[in-house]
Amino acid sequence: MATSLAWFSIWPIARTAMLLVFRRKLFWLLFAVAMLSFIFTFGAIYLLATLKQELPQMARFITSMLKDLDGSGTTYLNFMKLQGTVMMILLAFAGSVLAGNDHSRGGFMFYMSRRISLVYYALGKLLAIGLLVLLITTIPALVLFFEYGLLGDMAEYFRENFQIVFGIIGYGLLLSLSIGLLLLALVSWMPRPVPLVILWGGLFVFLPILSSVLAETLRDSEVNLEESSWRLLDLWNNLYIVGSKFFGVELPLFYGAIIVIFTVCLFSITAIFFRLRYLQHQS
Repeated sequence: MATSLAWFSIWPIARTAMLLVFRRKLFWLLFAVAMLSFIFTFGAIYLLATLKQELPQMARFITSMLKDLDGSGTTYLNFMKLQGTVMMILLAFAGSVLAGNDHSRGGFMFYMSRRISLVYYALGKLLAIGLLVLLITTIPALVLFFEYGLLGDMAEYFRENFQIVFGIIGYGLLLSLSIGLLLLALVSWMPRPVPLVILWGGLFVFLPILSSVLAETLRDSEVNLEESSWRLLDLWNNLYIVGSKFFGVELPLFYGAIIVIFTVCLFSITAIFFRLRYLQHQS
């Protein structure tokens, strides 16, 4: 009974962390930027639905030219990838607020004084990060999916594409878990915002550029650029490769991407609990 009740301590930790982020004006600025692409896609889907009723030939032409608006799994896959760009910037600045302040301002000792387990503390912080990821990527994608179905032949679209919902949720959970673990590990060791932003930028800006350069210069002439093993240095691309599988899209380096993501998550979990255990003994 006590163990089951202890699980309820996860939500207050997550809620407190999210409220701290919501109080920052920078969060709402970046969130507004993230919603611009959602509003654009939402309006484009509505426009296409109107054209299908009044000018069906023009609607078919536009859909053939813009594959990201055809309502297939690729539409929501690429939308979530685009949202992820702003999400990475937001998490870089929100990471120190989500967990870093606990180390520098005594919040961690407060939680430990309430006899909260390290596991529940880490899960609470991970839940907060995951909910932010879902808020920016998964929930808007689900809204677009239901909009596309409601504005067209609802019964036929939902019957033929119901599996897309599971793809959106699966990709969102993959992003929440992997990105959440990595961010929490980095914040645990570097609670200050400036070093965190620099390292976060190195992981998601410098490494993708480096992987593209290495793939272009060192690959075999007979190997496609996207099949070069150097592309596995790009964690965001690895998440996209694995996430594509949820939508039934097969991309090269799938198993290599799984290994990289699993390794990153394993090292992140190890780093989190080593650091939290150290801080617990210090307090």
